[in-house]
This record gives sequence, C-alpha cells and structure tokens, in this order.
Amino acid sequence: MLETRIAELTAAVEALTKAIGSMQAPGAGSASLPPEVVAELKAINKDAPNETKKSETASSTSQASSPGSAPVTYDDVKRATNAVSKISREKAIAGLARFGVSSAMKLTEQQWPGYVDYMTKVAAGEIDPEASHE
Repeated sequence: MLETRIAELTAAVEALTKAIGSMQAPGAGSASLPPEVVAELKAINKDAPNETKKSETASSTSQASSPGSAPVTYDDVKRATNAVSKISREKAIAGLARFGVSSAMKLTEQQWPGYVDYMTKVAAGEIDPEASHE
C-alpha cells in the first residue's frame, strides 16, 4: 500500500513538473481550466470523505470548517496547492502568502480547512489571490 501511494505521488510530481515546464507567460493562455486541474479538483472533493473514514480511527486533530464536513487532511492541502500551481505558480505563492506562509508545509492544521476552501475557489477562477479583495 505504501509503495502504491509513493508511486502515485511520484507520478503526480512528474505531471506537475511537466505542466509547470509547459506553462505560458501570464496572460498568454486562455482563462478556462485545463482538464487535469478540473480532474484534480474533483478528486479533492471525491477523495476527502474516503480518507476521513480511514483517518477517523487514528487520532486526527484537524477539524472541518463546518460540523457536517469531513476533516481536512494534509493530502487535501497538497491537492489544492497543486491544482492552483498548475494554473499559475504566482497564484499559488500569493495564496500561500494570504495565510502568512511560504510553503504549504508551514500551514497549521487549524488553517487547513480555510486554505483548501480558498485555494479551491482560486483554482475555479472565483478568487484572484494576487488582487486585493479584502
């Protein structure tokens, strides 16, 4: 199982590396989301409940933003960050900066639900983290 997960993550890193290498300059591409980003966002929403069932037996300290929601895991944080970085590295960095960090690993578990929600909106084009929207 661990070997399978490592292989999946390795494939994801390779795909991200390829995607980042083929990115166009800001403003040069279309505004629509690439199919792989859409698939990644769907995976975040679809996989989260399954991962919660597995992690509920362990002592998870992260809490969801609403009582009926599944707890957010670090895997959700990584997926949200990767989905935005596929669109724009600058947007991913700006999104992290909105939470006062330079790396997703520096987010606290209490920040995870808000961060995942925010970055999902960024990936969907609802929010621009590089613009002021306070």
